[in-house]
Amino acid sequence: MDALREEMQSRWNTDGVHYDEIPAHGIQDKQEGLPWTALFSSVPQRETTVLDMGTGTGFVALLAAAQGLAVTGLDWSETMLSQARKKAADRGLKVQWVQGLTETMPFQDNTFSLLCARHVLWTLAEPVRAFREWRRVLQPGGKVYADYAPRAEGQDMGHHYSEETERKLPLNQGASPEEVMALFREAGFNDVSWVSQEQESGHGAPVHPKRVFMFTCIK
Repeated sequence: MDALREEMQSRWNTDGVHYDEIPAHGIQDKQEGLPWTALFSSVPQRETTVLDMGTGTGFVALLAAAQGLAVTGLDWSETMLSQARKKAADRGLKVQWVQGLTETMPFQDNTFSLLCARHVLWTLAEPVRAFREWRRVLQPGGKVYADYAPRAEGQDMGHHYSEETERKLPLNQGASPEEVMALFREAGFNDVSWVSQEQESGHGAPVHPKRVFMFTCIK
């Protein structure tokens, strides 16, 4: 692992215990879960295997498990995963939790039928490399469902990581949905599309609306 990823991983191993307490992460907001619940309720239980990429404390993975789907949650922070495990146990939900990197996942080819990535795209140091790895572990015809909130004009760098680190993240520069689509296509995905949603988010009060793009890609 290079120094950039080591810094990012260390941040969540140290501060990840407080992740759910930050309003902007939307863990306590029922509205944040609606698009994911709608997605999971629309797929067949017996045929759908879900990989929640960058699962964190398990927000999306637990929504999928609650719909009876076979779910794996992957994250590089053991601190975050420990919280996800506790949540699953408290709710009586079955999820396979795995520690690993998004660019080199410990899964065989063609393992999953659906890959979800919430609040992940902006953190990728090498988006195309990561997307190729996502495509590798998807079954033929498998889908990616990912959200992306572009950095607002004038928004300060250095909120989650050092300013130097955040400037090295390609999708932390306010990329357009068309630019993100091009990266998915470069990685080999087909039928890449996106829709725009308005969500409320804020780092404390006051809460302000943000524009979120939801991407769908097919292997």
